[in-house]
Amino acid sequence: MKLHPFFPGGQSGVSLIEMMVTVAIMMLLALAAAPFTSSWGSQASVRQTQTLLMQGMSQLKALALRNPSASSATAAAVLVAVPGQLCVRQGIPAALDCSAVSWTSTPPASIKLNNATRQCVALDSSGSPVAATVGATVCGTALSFEVSKGTETSSGTLN
Repeated sequence: MKLHPFFPGGQSGVSLIEMMVTVAIMMLLALAAAPFTSSWGSQASVRQTQTLLMQGMSQLKALALRNPSASSATAAAVLVAVPGQLCVRQGIPAALDCSAVSWTSTPPASIKLNNATRQCVALDSSGSPVAATVGATVCGTALSFEVSKGTETSSGTLN
C-alpha cells in the first residue's frame, strides 16, 4: 500500500499491480491444493463404502438369524455386491441382482468380494457362511473384501 501524493489528506489505496499479484498468489495456492482435495474425497468414499459394507454384513446376519424363509439346509440370506449396488436378499435368489431386497445401498466406491466385482456371501440360519450358488455365481465363504476409488484402496475381512 502506498500513499498517493496527488490526493490531499493522505488518502491511500491498493494499486492494480498489488491486486493482480494477490490474485495470482491465490490462484497458485488453489492449484496446489486441488490434488489434496481429490485424494481426500477418494479416502472419504472408501471409508463410507467400508461402513456400508459392514452395515450390509450386519443386516445379512440379522436376516439370516431371523430366517423368515425357514430354510434349514441352505442359505437363509445373501449379501449381493454388484457394480454400483450392495444389497441383502432373503433366501437364495435366482439371479445375482438387487431386486426384491431386504436392504440396499449405493456405495460411492467399487467393492470386490473374494476378488470379484460381482459376488455374494451367503449365511445359514445360524449366521455361518455357507457355499451357495446364485445364478451362475458361487458365493464365497472366505469373506475377504477390497474397496477402492482412484488411488485409494482398503482391504479386510468381513466378520
